[in-house]
Amino acid sequence: MKLMISVSLLFTLSIAAMAQSGEDGIVLLEKLIQEALQNNPLIQSAEQQWRATEQRVPQVSSLDDPVLSYTRWASSVETRVGPQENVFMLSQRLPFFGKLGLRGDMAEQDAAIAGEKYESTRRDVVYKVKLAYYDLFWIDHSLTILNDYQNLLETFQQVASRKYATGMGIQANVLKAQVEISSIEERRLNFAKMREGAVARLNALLERPRDAQIGTVAIIDTTLFSQTEQEVVQQAIMARQELRAAEAMVRKADLGIKLAHKNYWPDLMLMGTYITVPSGRTAAPDAGKNPWSIQASINLPLWIGKRNAAVDEAQASRVANEQYYQNLKNEVEAEIRDLFARLKTAEQTVTLYERKLIPDAERTLQSAMSSYQTGTLDFLTLLDSERMLLNFRLAYMKELANYRQQVAGLERAAGSER
Repeated sequence: MKLMISVSLLFTLSIAAMAQSGEDGIVLLEKLIQEALQNNPLIQSAEQQWRATEQRVPQVSSLDDPVLSYTRWASSVETRVGPQENVFMLSQRLPFFGKLGLRGDMAEQDAAIAGEKYESTRRDVVYKVKLAYYDLFWIDHSLTILNDYQNLLETFQQVASRKYATGMGIQANVLKAQVEISSIEERRLNFAKMREGAVARLNALLERPRDAQIGTVAIIDTTLFSQTEQEVVQQAIMARQELRAAEAMVRKADLGIKLAHKNYWPDLMLMGTYITVPSGRTAAPDAGKNPWSIQASINLPLWIGKRNAAVDEAQASRVANEQYYQNLKNEVEAEIRDLFARLKTAEQTVTLYERKLIPDAERTLQSAMSSYQTGTLDFLTLLDSERMLLNFRLAYMKELANYRQQVAGLERAAGSER
């Protein structure tokens, strides 16, 4: 009986069938991302915080409410035109020119910071979805490889049993095949546990019930990352949400310096008063005439020390924000360089498996099978050859997933959701 069906062929056929079946059990990354962006509670929370911060702009850039006062004399003040009975007073505080606009501009920068936080939250959730998705890809394909290998082992066991029954083989070969099958079962259980963890992470990101089922991840994008390190760094400087938020913090600090200088100037208080005097008296020709007045007042900014301190505080805040931006920029560039190094290592490893390790292991297995069928190779050596190919294929799947995870890390570092 010929045993030229290898794990390579079985794996290729099973994956092609899954990818072309169109069945509902196949999970696509794009659909998971869309669901996460729509349902993730952390994203929704960040969005509402952003909306809330936007509402501060009209609050801080508007005048304070005018104050209406009323006085009723318990003991009337006698005047030439008659006793005063009711006093109505309306006052309005007017900040020095430009203060309200600066406060509104500062609030707009707060809203911009909250908006960048919202965008970075979306980006991070997408990144976590990708990590879990690629973990599922590695796990699902590893389970497929193990299933195919187990089927092959069962075929080996049947052949070994027939040879032993006819006196052409030994019982140790049968037992060894059984032990190998049992070890595969153990590895499948470990992968199944890892899959439960990856599914739990995905369900949490998608706001699904924790026991919701996630279908099979059959395919992933195998396109190589084409951007250079410098291109990613430039993109990150332009688009990375944390950097844009830090820039908004610097702009806010600039506005704070201007506002602190405005506080050297006084605010204006306007006040109008209207007094009622009862008519009916004849002591004076203008008796019963209601007087009114307009009054203007300003605060006297005499305490220069505290205003100087406010300016110093605003300037120090700007320097701190500038340094924070520069440090964050350095960290982003370092993160991208580190990810690029990891990406290149993963790319070289994947290439090594594709072009060298797996083809060599397949040729070794084919040679071992031919030798075993002719009786020039023992069964244990054949199993070793098959196990070596199995381990290479499992490692290859893990490296494929790792490569895509490094790509996802670079996309996140550059400030991109996709």
